[in-house]
Amino acid sequence: MKKMKKLLACAMIAALMIAACAPALADVPSLNSKMIKFAKAALTCLASGDYDRVVTGLPFSGLSPSADEWRSFAQGSFSSLSGSDPQTKYAVAWWTGRNWRVAVPVRKPDKGSVEALVLTSEDGSSFSGYACLDWASVQSGYASSDYVIWKDEYSGASSATVENDVD
Repeated sequence: MKKMKKLLACAMIAALMIAACAPALADVPSLNSKMIKFAKAALTCLASGDYDRVVTGLPFSGLSPSADEWRSFAQGSFSSLSGSDPQTKYAVAWWTGRNWRVAVPVRKPDKGSVEALVLTSEDGSSFSGYACLDWASVQSGYASSDYVIWKDEYSGASSATVENDVD
């Protein structure tokens, strides 16, 4: 009888723990598999000066930034982007607790000072913001996240969860 009570108590505790965790998992929107591709394409367009393609190529919630806004952002925020051929092999996305961040470093992310295009998505299927961050800030962001998706994880980096199947 004592064993039965212990078993029932353990089962109830496990059920309560699962029930407590379920809402947290449900609050994280899935990341559309194309969001990383969109971010890589945007970085390439910013580097080549094709700002009109950034406007038409990125799915933005609400009003998309204009070509002039993208030009100002690229020229004013990045020191290593203009006239370069950025890398598009590495990218990482992570959930912050409020939104997804998708980061594509301009160069191989082998130093904390490498610049990265970071796009924000609240719903996982359209972007709502953008920034230029150094790779150290990106690493700090994904290191504290329970939800991390890599597209070709950089071997010098560490991550919580690795999913290389996003295309």
